[in-house]
Amino acid sequence: MHDELWTDDRFRTFFASFRSGGLFGADVDDIDRDAFIRQAERRIAPEVQRRLLAEVGAIESEPGIALVAFDVLERTAWDKRRAWLLVAGSPWTLLADAVTREIRSSYRATARRGDGKHLAGIASASSRLALEPDSEPRADES
Repeated sequence: MHDELWTDDRFRTFFASFRSGGLFGADVDDIDRDAFIRQAERRIAPEVQRRLLAEVGAIESEPGIALVAFDVLERTAWDKRRAWLLVAGSPWTLLADAVTREIRSSYRATARRGDGKHLAGIASASSRLALEPDSEPRADES
């Protein structure tokens, strides 16, 4: 299935629909949600991947990035950033920035959770010397 790229105005209309039903209004319907996710995969996922590869060295899935984009957009519909996203000249770029920050923050919080501390503790407790990058252990070493 090939979808045409949404215009900025189509994006704004979709984004504005998050609050059209009021606080207890209807959610975005599944068809619109799925269409947005396909657009996010095409419009922002490649840029977010490029940025995160450069910043944290991780490669992420385009569908996952698109789902995060929907989550970010859903939360933004109720905060102060909503107005700016509605009037910005390039809302897709603004959304890509927000998604990149969200994923980078999540990555750092996850990576910081102790792996480094555990590995440092293991290294400091070990009596073995580290191998040089180009060296291989000999058969008589244990």
